[in-house]
Amino acid sequence: MSRTIVPMADDAESRRGRPRSEEAHQAVLDAVARLLDDYGHSYEELTVERIAAEAGVGKQTIYRWWKNKAAVVLESLMTGRLKLSFERVPNTGDLRADLTAWLDCELEKSEMDDTVVMARSLMGALVTGGEQTRQLFQDRSVWDDMELTERIRQEAAAGGLRDGVDPAAVASAIMDPFIIRLLTVGQPDRQWLQAQIDIVLTGTLRR
Repeated sequence: MSRTIVPMADDAESRRGRPRSEEAHQAVLDAVARLLDDYGHSYEELTVERIAAEAGVGKQTIYRWWKNKAAVVLESLMTGRLKLSFERVPNTGDLRADLTAWLDCELEKSEMDDTVVMARSLMGALVTGGEQTRQLFQDRSVWDDMELTERIRQEAAAGGLRDGVDPAAVASAIMDPFIIRLLTVGQPDRQWLQAQIDIVLTGTLRR
């Protein structure tokens, strides 16, 4: 399952270390996106050494700014360089059926170990990243540019949503519980997914 850069390094660490090179900073974030999006590396295959080599910087440069690879991936994702890999949501004119079909597909993909490993690592990076990391999340929803949000925008444009409904908020209401359940309880079943869709759409659809 793309903006102003907000540094993720602690303020104290930034004061102790050498001044951050904005060019190198951008290069690291872009390198992560290329390795995962363009070259097709899995999250497990991604290493700090590989990121450094692709960015043309030293490994210690990365560790000076980020705690681990998860923190780098998180910032690359939240600044729009790295795109979450999701299938296109169909548009048959029936939003409920379209979301059900799409989530069924994503449910199958979530069975891959790498998906869960990456999600857990990013969650850990968010929890331990400090105030600046959380501010980055507040400034931008991770779901803003995904296919799900675009399908909901199409529904809004067609007059299918209640007035004032934010498509990104609807996408978040669907995806956030899915991710949390995946990370804590395990893979949700189809019945749970259908119930989640019904709950969200009951308060969203005009009809």
